Amino acid sequence: MFRNARIGLAVVALVLIGVSTGSAAPPNQAPTKQDIAKKILASKAGQTLSAPARAYMESVARNDHRIAPDSNGISTKAAKVNAAKGQGGTPLVNVRVNNPANDTHQTDQTTQSETAIAVSGSNVAVGYNDSQNALAFLTAGADITGYAYSTDGGQTFTDGGVLPNAPGNVNLGDPWLASDSSGSMYYSTLTIDAVTGFLLVGVSRSTDGGKTWTAAASIQPPAGQIFYSADKDALTTGPGNGNLYDVWDDFTVDPGTFMEFSGLPVAHSTDGGKTWTITYASKVPIFDPNGGCSFQQYIGAQPLVAGGVIYDASEFISVDDPNCTFTAPVNFSEAIFSSNDGGSTWTAGAVIPITSSVPQNLGAFQLGPAQFMRNLEFPTLASFKGTVYMAWNDGGDGSGHSHIRLAQLDSSGKLVKSSFITSGSNDEAQPAMSADSSLHIAYYQISTDASGNGQLDVMVSNSSSGNSFKVQRVTSQSFPGVFTLPQFDPIIAFTYMGDYIANVSDGQHQYFAWGDNRDIVTNFLWPNGRHDPDVFFAKQ
Repeated sequence: MFRNARIGLAVVALVLIGVSTGSAAPPNQAPTKQDIAKKILASKAGQTLSAPARAYMESVARNDHRIAPDSNGISTKAAKVNAAKGQGGTPLVNVRVNNPANDTHQTDQTTQSETAIAVSGSNVAVGYNDSQNALAFLTAGADITGYAYSTDGGQTFTDGGVLPNAPGNVNLGDPWLASDSSGSMYYSTLTIDAVTGFLLVGVSRSTDGGKTWTAAASIQPPAGQIFYSADKDALTTGPGNGNLYDVWDDFTVDPGTFMEFSGLPVAHSTDGGKTWTITYASKVPIFDPNGGCSFQQYIGAQPLVAGGVIYDASEFISVDDPNCTFTAPVNFSEAIFSSNDGGSTWTAGAVIPITSSVPQNLGAFQLGPAQFMRNLEFPTLASFKGTVYMAWNDGGDGSGHSHIRLAQLDSSGKLVKSSFITSGSNDEAQPAMSADSSLHIAYYQISTDASGNGQLDVMVSNSSSGNSFKVQRVTSQSFPGVFTLPQFDPIIAFTYMGDYIANVSDGQHQYFAWGDNRDIVTNFLWPNGRHDPDVFFAKQ
């Protein structure tokens, strides 16, 4: 059996900084970067940051260069949940992507997880977070943005190491890859910018099938920022060569009012990432501008270019508590925005209320003792037979489990209909969707092993209609969780086991990559061995 667990302090304590004063009103003088980082970390926004974004934010808040995470009083409260046995069936062929023999620099910094894929002909590139190439403190040579490449369609992979840092920058992972019609591949990653010190998004290019990459050049935010922190970047390409759209969620501070904002920037390049223009699909104040205790945040942006329209979807988390009663519920929804002019202007589409995929909100699946798997409800988009689809994991079917919910949208991003495509007493999480002549939704499935602990598999649900689905097992071996609370890896955030997996189509085949814990590492800290996160690949 596995458990659902809430990670963090009580909800009341997380709503916002300044609870003790009952006000989130802006200060009369400019806050320091340290003040801003502390305020964000102590709010609900701090609990949803990716591992690299949280490491950056904590280092700013402490005003030091340590990237090893703080526990910050993290506690757990578990509720026992029953799960079914894992599904059987003939799996796809699994191929190891990274080379575990390269994990020799730092003891227990052996995490490879959170995957992205680009495909061009027989060339396949896979990006992932790689904790091996960093120390516990931030140094100029640190780099956790890893990759591997294949020249034979994914039958074998070569570990390429890490993406080059731009001079003075430090790449912090959160990979997303795409390819254009010329065969060029592009890699988006979080990077600490050498000039501003801000956490920005950087983009790298490969013209040799992912074997080598340019240094990841920072996408500079709009001028006049006194604080900037990006997170959860995702990249796609439009028609033609070098037509790139990179989206993410960010934290900014208005230089006039000093109010903190959560936004959805959309960066567009028509020259392969040499220059960029940025617009915002949406931007909202994080804290109540009237001094109340309401809260708003976007996280997990996802782009799509379809039928001449640009879409940007994100999870939206909010608390409506203007009178600081501290009894208001946390609201979750999927929000989508569309642009008909190449991203210059944006229109709000659907805001779909959802149910947190774990009962206690902003929680994690507890797979076993000290084995937690952080979980949110990030959307994934695809265009299938001229219709836009959006999928996410949702706890709202009444079963008490997390299942995959699929929505059909119109051309303006308005909801047409939605339904759950998985059910039962297993849980599903982190869906990734692609489309060609069929619709393909890959996801982790969580079931129960013989000892009663949680185990994971990757499944893909395939549909030729968008209505009925047939499930195909992807993983050839179920695997357990790893120790994340406390975290076995000294530079990875507590409860973090990756926030997404990869699924792309080249029109004929589907390519999957995921974080996988089947391997076992033995060292002086673990003489009896521990399971280790590595990256695996399969092709359908």
